[in-house]
Amino acid sequence: MKAIFSLKKHSYLKTVGVFLIAVVLIAGIVGCEGEPVEVDLTIDSTAGGVVTNPGEGTFTYDEGEDVGLVAIPDCGYEFDVWTGDTADIADVNAAVTNITMNADYSVTANFRVKPLDHFKGYSIDYETAPYIDQYVSVTDQFVTDLFVEVGEAVLFFNPTEKVHMGETTPVADGDHHLTIYDIDFEGDYVIRSVEVTNQFGTQEVSVYGPVGLAVPTTKVEPGNHQEPECLDHFLVYEVIEPEYMDEVVDLTDQFGTDQGVVVYMPALFANPVQKTNGSEVTEIEVGEHLLFYGIDGSAATYPQVQVDNQFGAGQVFDLGYPAELLGVPSQKDVPPTPPLDHFKCYPAEGPPLVEMYVYLEDQFGEHGEVPVFAPWIFCNPVDKVHDTVTTTSNPDNHLTVFQIEPAGQWWSVTVDNQFGNNQELLVTGPIALAVPTQKVEPGDHGMPKYVDHYLLYAVVEGLNVTATVDLDDQFPESAPGVKVTRPVFFATPAVKGHVDHVSAPWDPEGHLVFYAISDNLEFLPGVMIKNQFFPEEAVPLTLLPEEQLLAVPSVKVNYEPVL
Repeated sequence: MKAIFSLKKHSYLKTVGVFLIAVVLIAGIVGCEGEPVEVDLTIDSTAGGVVTNPGEGTFTYDEGEDVGLVAIPDCGYEFDVWTGDTADIADVNAAVTNITMNADYSVTANFRVKPLDHFKGYSIDYETAPYIDQYVSVTDQFVTDLFVEVGEAVLFFNPTEKVHMGETTPVADGDHHLTIYDIDFEGDYVIRSVEVTNQFGTQEVSVYGPVGLAVPTTKVEPGNHQEPECLDHFLVYEVIEPEYMDEVVDLTDQFGTDQGVVVYMPALFANPVQKTNGSEVTEIEVGEHLLFYGIDGSAATYPQVQVDNQFGAGQVFDLGYPAELLGVPSQKDVPPTPPLDHFKCYPAEGPPLVEMYVYLEDQFGEHGEVPVFAPWIFCNPVDKVHDTVTTTSNPDNHLTVFQIEPAGQWWSVTVDNQFGNNQELLVTGPIALAVPTQKVEPGDHGMPKYVDHYLLYAVVEGLNVTATVDLDDQFPESAPGVKVTRPVFFATPAVKGHVDHVSAPWDPEGHLVFYAISDNLEFLPGVMIKNQFFPEEAVPLTLLPEEQLLAVPSVKVNYEPVL
């Protein structure tokens, strides 16, 4: 009985135990359904925008929950794609979408640069053009705090689709319009060389100005467009003596389609600009540039548009002319990069130039058409060690100095450089022109890049310097322990007009002082060169064993005429 009872007792307890375990398991299952599993969503973004919903970082959600995603691009950018754990994102290509949280996920919002549109430009009838008569302060990469008077509206630009060599560039933002107003100011105009790269290739252009201000504009009629967002103001410069082109494009804007339009020359160049009107400052947001080309063969036009911008609402522009300009987004390079070189210079003889005249202008004034004679000096770029500081140079940048008909101007100039500050020079001239040059032999060098023309003035009075340098140029022997003594020439960057081409300075602030140096071992009897005066075939220069020079980058602190 006890044994049976005991067995029954244990059987009963076992049954009860199984029942209790089942209850616990069932309770656990019910508990899981009541408290769903939690999962994490980690979000970040690339440069150019931000995720505003739910934000950036790590967020916890219930498994199976739908979460909204909102990515907002910065000015000048557009949303590209969601990447990472994207299997449960509804649309990876949409900036506003959602993700179903079936597990732990990590996603990234990717942004890309939004292309600046091409623009088709129409002349505004000057007889009916509104006159603004407002003053603003502008700052771009060429001028700082320039106070200008905004005058008449002269050009109106639509965004345009462009087809060139079978490649279509669509309109990125149909609300982006521009109005160019002419401007006037007191002071000197800028003359600069810039290198621009766009779909038509890389071009060196010389620009003058500024001559206009391009203002983001809302085209109200026709089309009832919205205000332009993320469109910069531009300071507009005239292109001097442009080189002609022959590119054919098809253009489609809101006034019609033009097929077979000929793009024939650059006409205007536009820098993004910070504009201050009273207390209101309009910053540069995107920073892209535009090169405006003259076009021929357009028929599209529209009689009249009504626009709003910062200079007034309800401005009416009478157009009535076919499009005359095409604005092309362009990258701009304004070197020098690297900085201005040092040069070691050798007296030289070479073939004279016959009846060669060039137009010359520098910071001392316009010199007009000046005769250029024989080569006089040849300059190698040189590496210099002075007071343990080493200055390296661009091996392709050479100069040939030509004698010119001397002018009788006298100037008092103060300069700073590595040999001392506030060096006072009395100079006269100009007496010579330094021209960027390719040294063909020896060395097989490339063409010089970002090297200015310089006008050389003879130093009549100037204190000697007492410096010792080590020099190493492209000739066989290095020159240690070279003594630098008296200043011989002062050189200013120059504007040069020659054979329908104008070369303006890359670096208007980059000056040179040429100093006499002691004799050294570094010397070759001759070189072969090519430059703008000898463009077809390399010509020989004979180098002479006479006093050599070291040209040193210098800052012109002050100058004034000597009467």
